[in-house]
Amino acid sequence: MHTGRWFSVGEACRILGVSRTTLLAAEGAALLVPSRTPGGHRRYSAEQLERYLGVAVPDVPQPDPAPPEPGAVDATSAAVVRDAVRPLARTLDAECAGVYLLDGRRWQLAGTAGVPRWLVERLSAGTPPPEVRAVLHAAGPRLFVPAETGFPDGRSAGHGVAVRVRAPDRERGVLFLVSRPGRSPLPAELDVVEAAADVLGLLVAQLDQNAVLRGRLRSIAALCPPAAAPAPARGAG
Repeated sequence: MHTGRWFSVGEACRILGVSRTTLLAAEGAALLVPSRTPGGHRRYSAEQLERYLGVAVPDVPQPDPAPPEPGAVDATSAAVVRDAVRPLARTLDAECAGVYLLDGRRWQLAGTAGVPRWLVERLSAGTPPPEVRAVLHAAGPRLFVPAETGFPDGRSAGHGVAVRVRAPDRERGVLFLVSRPGRSPLPAELDVVEAAADVLGLLVAQLDQNAVLRGRLRSIAALCPPAAAPAPARGAG
């Protein structure tokens, strides 16, 4: 491990094998948190790149890292989930909303709407409280009081609701939503949240399949040598 080593945006993209857009999406989802140089340029530590990849950062940046494990939350998945949560929060006029996905035994905050950046970073470092995680074993929505649970922010005066996100084969996480202060979720709104969680489950399952497929394609591409440039025709020029 390159302890204390820092990488620019271009170097981090080469190490992770992603585009600049995907790298910034990972930053927006708080999967990566860069430091800034005095001139304002992003720098990513070797330690956080290793945590993101799940492997050691190589001595020479490689464009084809190992494919993610099925169920892992990559930057692409986080961006898609975030884009799906935002219209739900707007439709229900919610104070905030978000999705935690369960990767094995690890919880990852995959996307939020209406949650301040500083709070996203704090939530990304922990897990949902037991009152919210318990929804994985519930048949329907579960109500919680943000002020009592301290989730997502103990200062919220709204009402919270959590619904499990279930892929066709297993539970994948939790969708949470907090109403605005003084407003309780209506029964019809709870039905909408539950339906949205079902759609998110199907979406996440498709993202899992796409991540596996992208990994296989990268492996195939790594095995194929680049095609040689065609020789110029005689007499050309």
